[in-house]
Order: sequence, then C-alpha cells, then structure tokens
Amino acid sequence: MKDNAIINVRFDADTLCLEWADGLSLNQPLTRYSRLQDASPQARAGFEVLEQGTSVSWPELGIKVEAVDWVWEHLCDAAMQRLHALDWDLERLTPVDQSIVALWRLEADGYNGGFLQFFCNWGDQTCTLALQALAAIGAHESHAVVSRQRQLIAPLEDHPQLETLWDIMQLLSDEQHEVISGELDEQLWSAMEEVPALAARYFYRR
Repeated sequence: MKDNAIINVRFDADTLCLEWADGLSLNQPLTRYSRLQDASPQARAGFEVLEQGTSVSWPELGIKVEAVDWVWEHLCDAAMQRLHALDWDLERLTPVDQSIVALWRLEADGYNGGFLQFFCNWGDQTCTLALQALAAIGAHESHAVVSRQRQLIAPLEDHPQLETLWDIMQLLSDEQHEVISGELDEQLWSAMEEVPALAARYFYRR
C-alpha cells in the first residue's frame, strides 16, 4: 500500500466508498458505521484523509476508518472466492493465496474459538502456512504465540488415541488447556491486531 493514498470518499444510498490512487475502489455498508449512517450530508462531508492517505476520520462524529482493514478484507474475500472455485483444494491455489487463506482461517477461528479450533479444523498444513505468512509479513508477536501453541500440542502427534485432530481436545490435560486456550489465546487475540495492516501492505498487488 506504499504510495497508494485514498483520493476520494463518497457515499451511495447505503454504502461508504473509498477510492485509492491506483484505481482500487471498495465499499462497506453504512450499517457498519452507525453514526455515519445517521449523520447529515453536511456531517458526512466533514472528513479528513489522514496518515499519508491510509485512513479517514470524521472528527465531529468521532469516527476513524482504517483503510488497511478494508484492503485486507478485500484480499481475503478474493482468495476465498478463488479457493471456492477450486473446490476448496488449498494446494491448487497460488502460494500467495495459500498464505492469505491460512491467515484468514487463523483470524476467523482464532477469534471465534481460539488456536485449538483453528488447528483442529484445518490441521498442520494450514498452521504451517499461517506461521510462514506471519513471519513473512513481520507479525512477530502473533508468530511467537502461535508457535508456542503449536509446540504445546506437538507431543500428542504420536499419541495412540489420536484418531482425528479433534481428539486433541480430550487428550490435553486441564493445565495444558488453561495455557493454550486461556493464557495464550488471550495473548493471540491481542497480538493479531497487528495482522491486517501488515498483511495488507505485504500482499497487496503481489
């Protein structure tokens, strides 16, 4: 996203649209920003493009839109659509799309049910891709937490009672659950706030 500033902000009937210097145009429903939805045309026009064109603010309304979040969502949506078109066969995607999908799955499951839900849903391949992507984009805090969580379940790989990945849930001790799903998941939720901006800047136009 370097040197690609927001150059236009406009409103349609039910959407907010941002346009970038390179021609990218993205929309979000106004329901996502209730104060903008309820604002007068005059109040909506009172925006400022901030931080070298990477965000938009409405000071009087107390609203700030981080545009990199929109770009990251756009990249994830596009990669997931391509995955769907390939019958969900991850290995048929390009390496860039594989990385984006892995990060999207980590975010979606990580915020919903934590690391164990992510790993049990998608397995070691996607976890490895996510770790590689976190390292590539410079998300060092997220990488450290996920690496630690992965290490803690590694001893179960050869457990005789492990038939499916979801068996991990029953094979972990209460203490291990507390560390992985309590202490470390809380760290992960905080650390992953770094991902959208880093990922958008790294993967955009790749």
